[in-house]
Amino acid sequence: MFQYQVIHNHKYEQENFFNKKELGEILNLYGFMVSMGEWKDYAIFINKNVVGFNIYRKATENPLYQIIKNLNVQNKIEKYILRDHSGNNVKKSFNLKNILETINKRKLKLVK
Repeated sequence: MFQYQVIHNHKYEQENFFNKKELGEILNLYGFMVSMGEWKDYAIFINKNVVGFNIYRKATENPLYQIIKNLNVQNKIEKYILRDHSGNNVKKSFNLKNILETINKRKLKLVK
């Protein structure tokens, strides 16, 4: 008689990248800012512990913003980090929407 063996892969449940919803929210904001002529390029970087989305005004400059997701988070508040062009942490949050709202508020101040 044949027996089934259940294989438990705990690494499958680990996050290794932005999920589809997160990436969609980031790309929606990015697409809007590209249509406004503010942003021109982006890059995605992947590390063992973090994944990030860099936003550039020009490809030859330092990133205007970095949206970083900590994959091995002990402190839930620091799951997402927003950094500015100087590398300073602007905002830390458990919710990606808070990070994206911070970018929206900063961009609206510059446009006015």
